[in-house]
Formats: sequence, C-alpha cells, structure tokens
Amino acid sequence: MSTSDEARRALEAVYARVEARTADISGSHDWWPCRRGCDHCCRHLAAPLPLTQLEWSYLEEGLQQLSAEVLEEIHARADALARQEARPYTCPLLNLETGACRVYAHRPLACRSYGFAAARDGGLFCHFILDLVGKHGDADIVWANQDALEDAVARLSGATRPLPEWFTETRHSAPRKLDPST
Repeated sequence: MSTSDEARRALEAVYARVEARTADISGSHDWWPCRRGCDHCCRHLAAPLPLTQLEWSYLEEGLQQLSAEVLEEIHARADALARQEARPYTCPLLNLETGACRVYAHRPLACRSYGFAAARDGGLFCHFILDLVGKHGDADIVWANQDALEDAVARLSGATRPLPEWFTETRHSAPRKLDPST
C-alpha cells in the first residue's frame, strides 16, 4: 500500500468523523438549517475555500465526473473569484440554479464542517444557526473541534491554499483520468 493510499484513507476517516458529528447534530435537532436546500454558506463565503493538496486531489475526482461544459463554467467562476476583492464570495462549485454542490461527495473539510464546528476563536457558522441556537439552546450540542480537524488534515498533506489557486494551477478543459500511481 502506498503512502498516498494511506493518506487518502486517513482523509476519508477525518471526513467520516465530521459526517458522524453532523449527522448527530442535525438528526437530534429538526430545526438545524444545514441540510439539502440551504446554500447560504456557499453563497456567502468569508474567504475562498482553503484546501490542502490531498483535498484538492480528492476534489478533482468529483470534478472528473462533470461535463466539459460544467467544468468550463466552474473554472470561469474560480477565475472570477480569484480576482474578487470583497466578500461575500460565492463558491464556484455551487450550482446557482439548484443551490446544490456539484461535487458534494468530494467537498473539502471546510464545507463538511461549517455549521457544525467551533474553533478557538469562536464558532464556524452563519447567523441562521446563531439565531436558532439562541432560540433553542445548545447545551446538548457536541460541536466538532475545527482546530483538531484542520490539524489532522494538515498533517496529511501540509498547508492549505485557496480554491482558485488550485484551479489556476490545474486547468480542467475536459474530464480526465488521474494516474493512480501519483
């Protein structure tokens, strides 16, 4: 087994921990807004999504499943995002018509944990959650630890870079197959 296989499995294990935490929170609180149909965070990013090299490789697998036309649109939106000077930022992976992520199964940690995690400097969630937690309370909510999650992913493949930088470096003109040996 290669080191890249081990790193991928470790990344998937981190993602599985996040999925378990998010399922527990949203399953225990029918008022929780983070579910299919809510795309507020995707349309109001504070900054372009941060991804490590390993997360980008994982995301590329989802991109490979898209049509050339959709990839072209995503790439154009990523290029525009790179030039955008003020927030809010809209994720280029979001289908603007349906409000759904085009690569949902391959989305990075930032997308998986947003709305369900807290960090040393506060919660990572939108005003909808703040309002609802103010109304319903959060004494029974076990928030994910964003700092620990980010550290775990960084140990696998280093520092993050903004999503538009990955697109600039790797042009997607048409779906392609990745060499599994790299």
